Amino acid sequence: MIDLKKKFLIYGFGISGKSISKYLKRKNAYYKIYDDYSDLSKNKDSIDLGYLKKNITLFDYFVVSPSIKIDKKHILYAFQKKILIDLDFLSLELNNQIVIGVTGTEGKSTICFYLFQYLSNFYNPIIIGNYGNTILDKHNIQSLLIKTKVIIVELSSYQLDKIKYLRLNHAIITNIYPDHLRYHGSFLNYIKSKFKIQSLLVDNGYLHISNLDKRRYSKLIKINTKNINSISNLNIKNKIFGFDINLHNEHFTQKILLTSGLKYNPNLRLKNLPFRNELIDNKSELIIINDSKSTNLENSLLKINQINLKQKIIILGGIPKKSINIRTKVKNSLVLIFGPSRFHIIKKLDFKNSKFFTFNDLEELFKFLNIVIHQLKIDIILFSPGGESFDQFEDYYHRGLTFNKYIRKFKI
Repeated sequence: MIDLKKKFLIYGFGISGKSISKYLKRKNAYYKIYDDYSDLSKNKDSIDLGYLKKNITLFDYFVVSPSIKIDKKHILYAFQKKILIDLDFLSLELNNQIVIGVTGTEGKSTICFYLFQYLSNFYNPIIIGNYGNTILDKHNIQSLLIKTKVIIVELSSYQLDKIKYLRLNHAIITNIYPDHLRYHGSFLNYIKSKFKIQSLLVDNGYLHISNLDKRRYSKLIKINTKNINSISNLNIKNKIFGFDINLHNEHFTQKILLTSGLKYNPNLRLKNLPFRNELIDNKSELIIINDSKSTNLENSLLKINQINLKQKIIILGGIPKKSINIRTKVKNSLVLIFGPSRFHIIKKLDFKNSKFFTFNDLEELFKFLNIVIHQLKIDIILFSPGGESFDQFEDYYHRGLTFNKYIRKFKI
């Protein structure tokens, strides 16, 4: 249990750091703030690096922004047992709510959104965590929590690497592909970080995972086999992709809810997240899919390779994540790559019967695309960048909006 009478250092003053500072201030707790990159001199609660080095042992807890890597060179390396993240403080506020934690490489936001929709008529659920929402900075946090019976927490591998006190009734792993390897150092470490979600379960809590992932990763790490809901994979086809990921996620969510004993409406027609395999309306027979939310290159290429149409275009871009040193094949497609990292992306690809072109930005790419679609009979354009959006956009949502803007501008 976190003792609010102790002394806290907030290390990193981004969204989570600002949220927890408001929380601690309301609780009349002692805290100071430090950030490696931001000038906080005007904040009366901030300290500089010299003060931190001299007085680091005075602090009982270090509340860290999840993405900060605490390696051997880091000033907090010797204090890892004292490290917390913002979600740990939620453990002080819960009052018999059912907490569902969701992690995975792909699909965790979709599963959170599906759970939210299925449960909305019965439990007034909320989604927090990596999904983008926080409640700790709310003045009326207790009144918000009193109204809800279910809290859905999206958990990244960064958060799972550090979290200590939050407990879950249900833990969900959607899938695991190589991701965030620059932070974790190896794929095995990344796998271990995902399975840490199981250690957060209450005594009678359930881990929900696909049969395939359970078999695959139990060979690599020791998995607690108690209270596991193994979910069979449905080989669901659709007219575009060889595999219908949306229907798969719908089936996966329903299987979780059946085991949970929670009430839900199985006949509910679900909405999908914006820019996640989103079919774009256009006046031609050309199929256009906006999958701007994709930040995993292997997953993007898996999608284009599964499409059974003949004339395919995939648009890639963004900041690629460190991956295992194997070139990923892209089959029988025209590959258009944009942005500052375009040449880095090329090095990660094996162009099997495919051609590629590179562009400075999306606008330049669309000028080329506008010519190509009139010269070739293109069946489908898949915008699935496979990299983080921060090179040229605010976030994946801004990237998705920009893609749609150019679809209209160039009348594709």
